[in-house]
Amino acid sequence: MLLELTIENIALIEQLRIEFSKGFNVLTGETGAGKSIVVDSVNLALGGRADRDIIRTGAEKGSVQALFDIAGNERAIEYAREQGIEAEDGMIVVRRELSRGGRNLCRVSGVIVPLNVLKTLTAMLMDVHGQHEHQALMNPARHLGFLDAFGGAAHAELLQKVGELHAARAKIGTQLKKLMNDASEKERLFDVLSFQAQEIAAAKLKPGEEKKLTQRLSVLENAEKIRNGVQTAYSLVYQGAGRGVSAQEALLQSAEAMDHISGLDEKYGALAGRLRELYYAAQDVGYELQALMDDMDFDPELIDKISARLDLIGRLERKYGPSLEEVIAFGQSAQQRLDELKSSDESIAALKKQYKEADAKLREACAELTEARKTSASKLSAEICKQLADLGMAKTRFEVRLEPEPKPLATGMDRVEFMISPNPGEPLRPLAAIASGGEISRVMLALKVISMDAEGVDSMVFDEIDTGVSGRMAQVVGEKMCLIAKARQVLCITHLPQIAALGDAHFMVEKISNDEHTQTHVRRLDREGRIRELSRLVGGGVDSESSLSHAGHMLDDAAATKAAL
Repeated sequence: MLLELTIENIALIEQLRIEFSKGFNVLTGETGAGKSIVVDSVNLALGGRADRDIIRTGAEKGSVQALFDIAGNERAIEYAREQGIEAEDGMIVVRRELSRGGRNLCRVSGVIVPLNVLKTLTAMLMDVHGQHEHQALMNPARHLGFLDAFGGAAHAELLQKVGELHAARAKIGTQLKKLMNDASEKERLFDVLSFQAQEIAAAKLKPGEEKKLTQRLSVLENAEKIRNGVQTAYSLVYQGAGRGVSAQEALLQSAEAMDHISGLDEKYGALAGRLRELYYAAQDVGYELQALMDDMDFDPELIDKISARLDLIGRLERKYGPSLEEVIAFGQSAQQRLDELKSSDESIAALKKQYKEADAKLREACAELTEARKTSASKLSAEICKQLADLGMAKTRFEVRLEPEPKPLATGMDRVEFMISPNPGEPLRPLAAIASGGEISRVMLALKVISMDAEGVDSMVFDEIDTGVSGRMAQVVGEKMCLIAKARQVLCITHLPQIAALGDAHFMVEKISNDEHTQTHVRRLDREGRIRELSRLVGGGVDSESSLSHAGHMLDDAAATKAAL
């Protein structure tokens, strides 16, 4: 149950707090006073669409806060607990904050939550009926949703199953369509991929090959320079330059000279050892230089071969990728796609079989859903007729008609339309085609009463439920909402005195203006205030003695009516 609504800087409201009662709460006021702002604020708190333009002019941010008593709503308590939110003393506070900068915060009892969590939770607490639902009822395409909502948990599971099977079949269909390209396109693609894969495969590329070849070519192109360098180093280390002694021979002679005096001091022996180590190192270098000399076979043809190989790699890189590795990967991908094309006939046959099996499963589930809908349609038709009888349409016939769809959809294979015959002897015709505004309002109210227990919400908001209703029918609609209010909290925006008089709590919405500001206020009326407001709604002057007397009698009659319900 909604206990309190606090609004700050929303539209014409600077700051407002409304304390609602259990039972039947009615809100009235002049046209343009701001009754819709209250409903919009409730919708905001429930997770409805947030438009920054709703923030009061001159303010940077606005907020709506709703205090709910959920002590008896186990489903909502359990869901809140799953989100890490505890209902202290059975209460939760829902808060929505908007800013002109685009920031949009949702809080539940101080905990910041995603918008979808807020919507899911508040959908268990309150149902808002507004003008858009009247429009939905006038749209036959929306009737299927009304019927499915009446079906219950098992029906919802079956509907979900159909949706999942439809998605699975669609996925297979997409794969099948992709493979079943026209023959000419498939042949063209096959030729292109064949050429690409064969060209890259024929090159027999190896990762890192280009770097090694570039280094090898650099060596070959500098062959003379390298030869001279190695030859000079070899001569100095091993042979000696001209008539001079080689480096290794000089080191050996030095070591032997130090050996002769090593007995005189140990440091001479140490130096002799180090010189001998240098001799061996120079000897090893000499061997390596000699090996390099022996390996120096600078074949000019080899330069041409390496250059041609690098040219080939460069050409492939320009065509298939900026690097050798990407060329290799491109060739592998082309071969893989080529293999897929080669096996596409087998794949198409397999996918056709899978599609046929998926379609059979989908149609089987659709048939099951159709039977469930027929059962629900029969029950819903009977329930609506029963409720319409209470609403002064006892002779009305109502039928939820199912027609088959030509092919399975995500919602099944049924097209649903509400049919009505308001007067005896008239055939059933589409609701959207013949129903008046008052009849539509009563059908919608009947649907709300029927769905009340199924949805399990504690509070219901009715905005413009009395469209097209007047006189005796207004009294009947009001009494029906009184009956709902015995089990659920009801908030009703109305302009009809018959409905307003039946309220357990009456709030007046009024617009107050001065030279600088215009603001919307809401105040709870006492008996005297209710009499004056009912007098205004009836159409008499608020100071007219006869109008005031009539309004007082309306309140007394309403109290007697509620006691008798």
